[in-house]
Amino acid sequence: MPADRPLRAAIYCRISLARFDDTLKVDDQERVCRELAAARGWTVAAHHVFKDNSKSAWRRDRKRPGWDAMLAAVKGGEVGAIVVYHGDRLVRQMSDLEALIDLADTKGIRLASPTGERDLDNADDRYILRIEAAGNTREVDATSRRLKRHYDRLAEKGIVRLGGRGGRAFGFEPDGLTVRETDAEVVREVARRILSGEPVGAIARALNDRGVTTTTGGPWDHGALKKLMLRPRLAGLVARHGRIVGSAAWPAILDRSTWETVCATLERKAAAFDYTTNARRYLLTGIARCGTCTEPLVVRHNTRPGLTGYGCINRDCERKVHRAIHHLDPYVTGAVIALLNDPKVREAMQPAAAVDTAPLVAQLEAQQASRQRWLLAAAENPELGPDVLAVTVRRIDQLIAELREQITAAQRPTVLDGLWGIDKAGWGELGLARQRGAVAALLRITVFASGRRGPGFDPKTVRLDPAWLDAQP
Repeated sequence: MPADRPLRAAIYCRISLARFDDTLKVDDQERVCRELAAARGWTVAAHHVFKDNSKSAWRRDRKRPGWDAMLAAVKGGEVGAIVVYHGDRLVRQMSDLEALIDLADTKGIRLASPTGERDLDNADDRYILRIEAAGNTREVDATSRRLKRHYDRLAEKGIVRLGGRGGRAFGFEPDGLTVRETDAEVVREVARRILSGEPVGAIARALNDRGVTTTTGGPWDHGALKKLMLRPRLAGLVARHGRIVGSAAWPAILDRSTWETVCATLERKAAAFDYTTNARRYLLTGIARCGTCTEPLVVRHNTRPGLTGYGCINRDCERKVHRAIHHLDPYVTGAVIALLNDPKVREAMQPAAAVDTAPLVAQLEAQQASRQRWLLAAAENPELGPDVLAVTVRRIDQLIAELREQITAAQRPTVLDGLWGIDKAGWGELGLARQRGAVAALLRITVFASGRRGPGFDPKTVRLDPAWLDAQP
């Protein structure tokens, strides 16, 4: 661009942390940049001043809204120059510079700071800028390594940094150390319901129905709730890089063995009966099975009243099993309620004597610590062969999995807790997920094709096998 032609310029200001009076530094940057633009005869509109407060560039995934808005202004032809207090305020990664150079190829951009002016159309200036950006990138990488080592040391002491991208942790006050009891009660409730066999999605919907929200005010879903319950923080533990490194400085909401059991349950749980939306709406979807091919039954809809029913999911099944919902559901429900009122069934399903899980938890912690020591030793000793490390870690992982399963088996409550002696009215008040859990715990249901057509229900075409016998010690 001709030197005597006035340019519309943008000002970009950035500081890493905006605390207390640090924001004044941004104002100082803007003042210096405005003076520089005026000295060059460049005009700066108020909406072309872009600021990023508390936006450190040491992390490559850090979002900078001001930076993005400035690039958009350049792309839109709104400005032809950028004024910054110092080059490292603008460019901290090579990718930042290359983005500007790409724009310069079509738009033509000048960069100005108190240390000098660069023209991105000029090859020599591009060369110098790339050298400066390389130095900035090296400094960023060094800062990143220092901070990561710092956070590793804090984690070893049971401390984690506060005010991260996640905001307040559910269950705790903003300081990260004080338990928020209203949240803690929700965590304990969710743990009990997971261990009683209730699906995570159903628990999330129940929380939403009660107006319980996440820390950001949003609704719960399966993924968010599962992620919450898998956090070591809930058990008073600190994790780093996906591994538990020690006890935390804050109190636990769940005891270690309960949390381990919840984690094992969530990790092991397969959605065997979760057939899309049918699993939420019907009692026997995925639980009842076809007597011909043994595949699960799903709901087959029919516009004619009374004909919507359960049918085999296998459309190639030789015999088309179909049973009306309004016949099969009450029949199975009656059988389940009868079993829940049978003293012999209750006695057979009583859990074995309580097992002290403290020794198991101690062994688990020892194995996790051993695993961490092996990994650290491998990082510090290049002579340690990868084959030896792989075999050792694999063996430790197997022991950890076995210990978690033992803890789970010792502490897992039954899905039938609180249901013994229930009547028809009480059954009707249960949620569908709880009803389905009880049915699956007590019965194996097989439906056979009927030899007749027309209305009516023949109980002989439905076989109810006692799944509760599997629970006997």
